[in-house]
Amino acid sequence: MDASQKRPTAGVRYALERVSEEGPTTIYRGFAHVPDADLPLEVSVTRPEGEGAPDRAAVRAALGARIADAADLEKEAAALVKAAARAARDAGRSLPRRIVRWRG
Repeated sequence: MDASQKRPTAGVRYALERVSEEGPTTIYRGFAHVPDADLPLEVSVTRPEGEGAPDRAAVRAALGARIADAADLEKEAAALVKAAARAARDAGRSLPRRIVRWRG
């Protein structure tokens, strides 16, 4: 097992994989790995459709566990996926298949 697959000793490691893409909505599932737990995470990205639609994707994250700082982890996960979606859009590419980021 390499370092990218282990739990962090501090902070959080987000590991998400694209599981479905239906119309304008893409779903990512994975985990928010914290030092003492692997927390299930789902993030949906809905891209605007149609002419004149705003140039912004709506990103929503939901943590599958009840913990004290769940809202903070969801907000950070949504921001990470939104940044990845924006970078892909700006480069003219499709959304990434996998997103892994360390924070904290």
